[in-house]
Amino acid sequence: MSSPKFIRLLVGGAPTLINVTDVTTVVAVGAADAQAATLRISYASGGNTLLTTAASNTANFLVAGAPAVVQAFWNIIAEAVAQPWNQPIIPLNGRTAPLMSPAVPQAQGAAFTAKQSAPVLNQGGTPLVFLTAV
Repeated sequence: MSSPKFIRLLVGGAPTLINVTDVTTVVAVGAADAQAATLRISYASGGNTLLTTAASNTANFLVAGAPAVVQAFWNIIAEAVAQPWNQPIIPLNGRTAPLMSPAVPQAQGAAFTAKQSAPVLNQGGTPLVFLTAV
């Protein structure tokens, strides 16, 4: 059995530990206008965690943005499970993990800068955060 792993996300303005041990699926459902968008994490045990954004067109993500949210979340999960057994929580030092788009390798110059990982943004153009975790 693997060691339990957690990520520390900013949820509702507070750092919150989210279990990423034995995740089987991550499904994001984008929203339009003033509706909440969601991210559902399913576990091998049959349990689920549901993360929800605020019901606002500046805080949620669109349906078209859902794949980027899922990819960013899987990136964090992969980073967490790759940590040694004695580091069960990422990031360290009480910081919270941002959802980041994957980096795309590129040679140099402006193209290099444009291909680096960046925070996944909500419709308002700020880094995506969740309002609730259940």
